[in-house]
Amino acid sequence: MLRKLLFEDIQYKVVSLIVGFLLWSAVNFGTRASLSVEKEVELKNAQSNYVYKLSRKKVRMKVSFVERLVSEGALENLQPFVDVRGLNTGRYLLKVDVRNPYKFLVLVDKVEPEKIEVIIQEAPQRGER
Repeated sequence: MLRKLLFEDIQYKVVSLIVGFLLWSAVNFGTRASLSVEKEVELKNAQSNYVYKLSRKKVRMKVSFVERLVSEGALENLQPFVDVRGLNTGRYLLKVDVRNPYKFLVLVDKVEPEKIEVIIQEAPQRGER
């Protein structure tokens, strides 16, 4: 039983070990570069019946990445956002999160500011000013 488990489809197991080792070594032994990127903050889960005002429209992110595996153009896919789901009118201090599609290759070290004040007001009805 154990022999069958170890030696069945051995070629796939060997290939997966080699690919895993190469990826691990590239991530761990590649040179890391640091870069500061400034991006606009996106509102997530915004409702159309509210108007949202942000205290800061842009945030600065310090990111580090493996130079050999990630191009600087790929850093454009990082997107800072604040989630306003379930919030009503008022003032809120919300944490800035970053959508990062390359979680293992690109590390977001710091976001400045970490929190943004969001003012939520009811949207004016049509015909009102």
